[in-house]
Amino acid sequence: MTEPKRALVLGCGAVAGAAWQIATLNELQQRLGWDVRDADILIGTSAGAVLATLLGAKVSIERMLASQRGELNECHWNHDTDTGGAIPPLPRLGLSGAKLFMHGLRGDVAPLTAITGLMPHGRTDMQPMMNLIDSVVTPGQWVPHRNTWLIAVDTDSGERVAFGRDDIDMPANRAVCASYAVPGVCPPVQWQGSTYLDGGIASPASADLLLGSDIEEAIVLAPMASMEMDNPRSPLAKIERRVRRYMTAIVDREVAQLRNAGIRVIRIDPGPEDLAAFGFNMLDPARRERVFKTACVTAGPAVQRALTA
Repeated sequence: MTEPKRALVLGCGAVAGAAWQIATLNELQQRLGWDVRDADILIGTSAGAVLATLLGAKVSIERMLASQRGELNECHWNHDTDTGGAIPPLPRLGLSGAKLFMHGLRGDVAPLTAITGLMPHGRTDMQPMMNLIDSVVTPGQWVPHRNTWLIAVDTDSGERVAFGRDDIDMPANRAVCASYAVPGVCPPVQWQGSTYLDGGIASPASADLLLGSDIEEAIVLAPMASMEMDNPRSPLAKIERRVRRYMTAIVDREVAQLRNAGIRVIRIDPGPEDLAAFGFNMLDPARRERVFKTACVTAGPAVQRALTA
């Protein structure tokens, strides 16, 4: 028996979402007996772009697990400080992508995508992320796995771009920063006359970009979606869940498109226990360890359900 042509889609979700995905990927590859680095296509958005790049550079899930557990003697990443903290630095003057708002007025992009263009320039220091990517990918080069697609939004056109697939000659370190350019938190990335923001402002996963490919099976991990939504009491958590419902609807639509095209989809979202661990701020590094430990418990049943669905 040969493996199907398989894509791995890793969604946005900041530091907490990355921890959840690492625990879930570990469970997934054990149950499938398949190394996730062998995916025919790797798609990553925001935090998922970081993980897709690491996998595309042949960094093992076992090494990522050791990093999450604090067991690596040498690690190019500080989980507590390198993402900028739970509260980002005060942004600087200037809009992240004013043209996005104009696209929204014309109905070319979704309202939430348009509104993010009015957010100010983030000021989180992206050098630690550049250093992380440069530790596994030669600076100035692309990911060794050629079919690594990192998703961002072009603020001029309002369209999603897939670095690594589209004809944009951007090195991996800059592409990861572009995919992770959360409006108001991280600075937009300018390259060859264009400005790019976090791909998550358009889609939490961008699984639909596989349409038209020869992929037979897509594994979709979406930390910002949930098929099992809870009802928290906290007002801030209620706001987070409203955003999550919006993101879930996008993933629902993309998954339906893939299935209608004959692609088998294995979809895994956080469950109620994971959502309780996330809280309302997925940027908060203080939540990372709790999220990771929770996901190490919940990933088994979640992956089993997904594989038998």
